[in-house]
Amino acid sequence: MRKQRIAIAAGLGLAILTASIGLADPPGEIKDRKGFIPYRNHQVLKGTAIGILVTDGQPVLSNEGRFGPADQLVFATNGASYRWVYVPSENGSMKNLQVPVGVEGNVQIFPSLDMANPKSVAPWGIKQPYSLVEVQVNNGQGSPAGDSFVATNMKVLDGTKDYPIQTTDIVKELKKRYADYVKEKEKAIEAEMTVAAGKYLKGRKATGPRERSELMFLTWMPESKTLQAHFRTKVSDGAYTWVEGGVRPGPFPLPPPPKNGAKGANNPFLAAFPPAPPRKFKVKVGTTFGVEFGLAYEVPLAGGLKALQTQVLPIESFVQELPPPPGVRGGPIPLPPGPKL
Repeated sequence: MRKQRIAIAAGLGLAILTASIGLADPPGEIKDRKGFIPYRNHQVLKGTAIGILVTDGQPVLSNEGRFGPADQLVFATNGASYRWVYVPSENGSMKNLQVPVGVEGNVQIFPSLDMANPKSVAPWGIKQPYSLVEVQVNNGQGSPAGDSFVATNMKVLDGTKDYPIQTTDIVKELKKRYADYVKEKEKAIEAEMTVAAGKYLKGRKATGPRERSELMFLTWMPESKTLQAHFRTKVSDGAYTWVEGGVRPGPFPLPPPPKNGAKGANNPFLAAFPPAPPRKFKVKVGTTFGVEFGLAYEVPLAGGLKALQTQVLPIESFVQELPPPPGVRGGPIPLPPGPKL
């Protein structure tokens, strides 16, 4: 009985010690790999919404095939895809833009708008690259599920009584922590790349170049009042060759010269400047292989970085074949069009 009391006391003491020094539970594992970075996941917005204005959102937009100005700010909330944001402006570059408003998506015309950027949002006191804000959506009418809306008013929440948080400082710290994590994983990355090369190249030698890309997706979860940051890294290599394009397999006979009296037969310009031959170009073909991994951070409003939770996106290999495009030597040749009916 005495031993049991000692064991219970020791366990309780360990729990207290763990809590006092801020040790979190062992990190969990991301199950939804496909949804780790949202892809065209658009949601309805109410008349007011709380989220993060993000400066460097283009890499995530590019992942969805969306492109905007270099200085654009995007809005992130509830784990959905980034939203483009328009703001009213007397001398806006967009005139009489038709914007869907409300849940039903009824169209309203806004006479003069600009994209949200550091200059256009400055009147609302937004000065940081990452800001937690409350926005009025389309004059309070809300927005259907789509990729943009008009912010007719904004209020910075960072540092307020109800939101004692500094979003930019937190994001900077999370970027640093993730960089340290990737550095610690270098040996594991190299080992996994070696396994992937053996699996997908089947004895061929990698030609390079070795490439690395990284995505950071930020969002604010209004219900739990939590900042989420998902970091995903891809490391890739490959075995490539270059094939010559611009001409189909041939040779093909030249067309007969124009007969005397035919149009162009005695044209000195055509004689001096004959039609240029098809331009040749190089196309990279082969096999791309690599690995993908990442981390998800959750920072609750209550507790901040001291209550940070982490989940792991396990390392996983991938492969992609780069075949010759149609019409290039070694690639499939498009069939001629069939007879018209």
